[in-house]
Amino acid sequence: MVNKLIGGISLSPPLQALKKKLTIEQEHVLSYEPTMVFIPLVQHIGTPAHPTVKTGEIVKKGQIIGREDGFISAPIHASVSGKVVDITDWPDQNNQEVMTVIIENDFKQTSVLPTDFHWQEATTQEILPKIQQAGIVGKGGAAFPTHVKFSLDEKKQEKIDRLIINGAECEPFLRSDALLMTEQAEQIIQGALIARKLLGDPDIFIGIEEDKPKSIAAMKKASSSYPFITVYSLPAVYPTGGEKQLIAILTQREVPLGKLPADVGVVVLNVATSAAIANAVCHDQPLIERYTTVTGDVKEPKIVKNPIGTLSGELIDFAGGFEGTPAKVILGGPMMGKTIDTLRVPITKNSNGIVVFNQKNVPIFTENPCIRCNKCVEACPMRLMPASIDQYFRNGDFDKCEELLADACINCGACTFVCPARRDLAATITQAKQKVITLKREAVANGK
Repeated sequence: MVNKLIGGISLSPPLQALKKKLTIEQEHVLSYEPTMVFIPLVQHIGTPAHPTVKTGEIVKKGQIIGREDGFISAPIHASVSGKVVDITDWPDQNNQEVMTVIIENDFKQTSVLPTDFHWQEATTQEILPKIQQAGIVGKGGAAFPTHVKFSLDEKKQEKIDRLIINGAECEPFLRSDALLMTEQAEQIIQGALIARKLLGDPDIFIGIEEDKPKSIAAMKKASSSYPFITVYSLPAVYPTGGEKQLIAILTQREVPLGKLPADVGVVVLNVATSAAIANAVCHDQPLIERYTTVTGDVKEPKIVKNPIGTLSGELIDFAGGFEGTPAKVILGGPMMGKTIDTLRVPITKNSNGIVVFNQKNVPIFTENPCIRCNKCVEACPMRLMPASIDQYFRNGDFDKCEELLADACINCGACTFVCPARRDLAATITQAKQKVITLKREAVANGK
């Protein structure tokens, strides 16, 4: 029996009023090949990669162009074959500039030769480097280097009894994972089996929201031969796909503040990450492409398979261009995605969507005083007090923000969405969280 999500909100009716255009009926992914790719060397949590190529160099598709620097890092690969025309600072999804390798696509698809590998009889020491060298990171949004999740000490390894494959994709508008599950279900299952071997053979739970019946059917069919795999149909409530929320729903376990899922015997992988593991281990294919939902106020919403480094503006053009005068472009979903200032921002390993709002539909509101209705408390899946954290942060009382556990916020945006006073609670709580984390680090550094 699946537990109900604590907090959370139903998003469909309000967003339908914003002319929500989901690509539900798209049966197959459409491919797009750009003339140039712009590949940032920062596409993961941890230390950025450093370039291993020079301007003017000819590279193959899948070739390493950025070497990882440290354990929590990941290599970066060329997503097309062609010529490195520049290595320069370029806009990213955080509206900053980061070192980026620019490659002119020769459209020859010259690739690093893959090597088939039979993982069933291999050891962890043989499998894990393949995942690390493929540059795989969490494709659900967090971009945490995947090999680190499998690098557990013996005590934690023995504790793992659940592997959760996350197919919830609860963000409105986005359907990339839903289509991936219908097209590559067997590959996702193969990646899950590889992960299971690395974790000591735990049971596998696959969670998919009930509004994706084709995905559920495809995953059930692909996993039907494995009695240790269970596919669960979950309520379509946001943020069901949050890591801690999904763990609570499927296992009735709560991840304590400051702890990781492994501390409660669980490892979570996104379905796209699982597919990438299968590619990497079985065929030496690095993470160089992804499915991207391009939707909202564009003329032809669609799901696109594109090389990493494709510019956001090019994918919008591929979707027919803007419908109406654009007012806001979000990389990711409308709840947790990031508004970008320029269409020159490239798609990266964790970019699962582009959502466009035009001037008619963009949700712009004027903040009003808090009316103490407690709707934000009811909606918060972490059981926080968003209005109180917001108030204390604006007053500069960061100790009180820490006392109210601001650093437990998962940045889901549910509090802002339900607030009748239109206060941007999510933005201030995110700032409060960052401030609390910084103060804690400073206290540790000072020996307090």
